[in-house]
Amino acid sequence: MPYTVNKSNSSASPSSYTVQDGVVNTQTDLSLLGKGYAGYGESIAENFLHLLENFSNTSAPTKPVSGQLWWDSTNSKLKVYTGTAWQTAGGSAPYQSAQPTGISQGDIWIDSDTGQLYFYNGASSILIGPPSSTGTTNGFTYDVITDSTDTSQNVTKWYNDGNLIAIISEDTFTPKAAISGFATITKGITLSTAIADLRFAGVASDSDKLGNVAAANYLRSNANDTTSGTLGIVTDSGMTVGADNDLSLTVDTSGAIISNTVTDTDITFKVNDGGSTTTVMTIDGSESRVGIGTTTPTAKLEVNGTIKATSIEASSTGDVTGNLTGNVTSTGANTMNTLTMASTLTTKGIIPTSDASFDIGSSSYGYNTVYAKATSAQYADLAEKYETDSEYEVGTVVIFGGEREVTQSTIANDTRVAGVISEDPAYLMNDNSDGQAVALVGKVKCKVHGIIQKGDLLTTSGERPGCARKAMTPVLGSIVGKAMENKETAEESTLLISVGRL
Repeated sequence: MPYTVNKSNSSASPSSYTVQDGVVNTQTDLSLLGKGYAGYGESIAENFLHLLENFSNTSAPTKPVSGQLWWDSTNSKLKVYTGTAWQTAGGSAPYQSAQPTGISQGDIWIDSDTGQLYFYNGASSILIGPPSSTGTTNGFTYDVITDSTDTSQNVTKWYNDGNLIAIISEDTFTPKAAISGFATITKGITLSTAIADLRFAGVASDSDKLGNVAAANYLRSNANDTTSGTLGIVTDSGMTVGADNDLSLTVDTSGAIISNTVTDTDITFKVNDGGSTTTVMTIDGSESRVGIGTTTPTAKLEVNGTIKATSIEASSTGDVTGNLTGNVTSTGANTMNTLTMASTLTTKGIIPTSDASFDIGSSSYGYNTVYAKATSAQYADLAEKYETDSEYEVGTVVIFGGEREVTQSTIANDTRVAGVISEDPAYLMNDNSDGQAVALVGKVKCKVHGIIQKGDLLTTSGERPGCARKAMTPVLGSIVGKAMENKETAEESTLLISVGRL
């Protein structure tokens, strides 16, 4: 009868092992013997020996359970299985170049490359030392920086709470590898530009940057001031105006730029018109619109007044609305989506952008009378829509009858013949009706069978539904059309015919 071996930790997975009679359960590194198993003595002895030697081997046991011990004979270390990895059981910390895998919160390890000690906080490894017990650097450290000429520069770095505050050097140089806040390191003390408001606080009698010029000769930045000289701003960054730098005047490769830097606010141009301040133009910041004669433009450009010009040349991909008075002349190609006119449109030509792709009018709104001359048609038959009792293939011969208006032919020499299902009519009557296009006259593809010669009269077939065949004894009113091609075989195929109820 099988028995169950339970782990101490009932929440572990698996929490137990079932041992069948007469066999050895090998789910762990120890042999679990079933009732009646022959040779149990050797297995029990080996289990005791493995426990005695802590599974001593150069490689780890292959089926460990949490808490299992293993003597790593390669490194002469006793290790314990955590459930995910083997960890050294006390004594010494792992000594390797990267964070050990499977470590647990509170474990320590030594970086063999740097000689630094780390502890694992459950999420990442934190530096213990050197140089600091908090994981951040404070105070002075000594370093060697390679400059842009591949020369080694001895420097002193000044840290506070892990942030590099300053670098002390006896030479001026540019680091070869970028250092944040230190594009150039100057002779003496260089403060980081990456940290705002770093400065030396105290009293200085002079500075080489002031050039021994009296302070009274400098323009004030915190009060109203004037200058008797010319004020020039010799940088493309330009100047700003306003308490919040609302307006900027800058220069780039495209030219001069006037910018409103405050979100959704306007730029207004005003003049003194006879003693009265008048707004002549407004640039609407919230809508990106320009108004001339209006402060509230409703379009990209709105002019409240008359526009006078010797010519107006423009292209548009949007809508043109309103009333057009006078002539509209275009000298180039014009493309529009929909043209809606409340009155008469006079034009020399309307040409689509591609052949047979667009409509004049729609299924909902059609023209009443079209005065035009038709010079050609793309296809070759005149057809009319008829309701069919089924969806028939192109070329099917249909007759009047069936559950709807027409159905496919089934008897020979049928005088009820209506026509042939058309694929692409040149002209389609009754287009808005339900049903299929039935060719009445013209050239169409028709389903036929039997040997046929060009010019033969064709009538409905009684052998194959929806097919035509050569009329042997034509019956008045049963002719589908005349063959326009030869057919040398008897099997069913399609043939170009001239359809017509003869």
